[in-house]
Amino acid sequence: MQIYVGNLPTEFTDADLKLMFEPFGKVLAASIGKEPGYGFVEMQKKSEARAASDGLRGKEMQGKPLRAKILKPGDEFHKQAQALHGNSGFKGGAQQFRGAGGVRAGGAIRRGGQRGS
Repeated sequence: MQIYVGNLPTEFTDADLKLMFEPFGKVLAASIGKEPGYGFVEMQKKSEARAASDGLRGKEMQGKPLRAKILKPGDEFHKQAQALHGNSGFKGGAQQFRGAGGVRAGGAIRRGGQRGS
């Protein structure tokens, strides 16, 4: 699973990013973006990625709260993450998902209310 991480200290390296996520599980790839301050991480298991995202989101680093978001096909940073990691880190990428343009097919998830209304 791919994770976007924002508000990183500008001196953070790929190795620092990987070390930050390793306590949550196996990190397949970690890269700082083209400009300092953000990066991308891929973790092997969804459960580990979610735990890392939840555990690190809002953690204060140099006076700024970290941003951590699980990426889905179609997200703003999804293609950028794939470009940074190439085929070696991010397995499958958008081709894992069904639907046009790498967007997951399905439908809306209804929460509450009555069906068919």
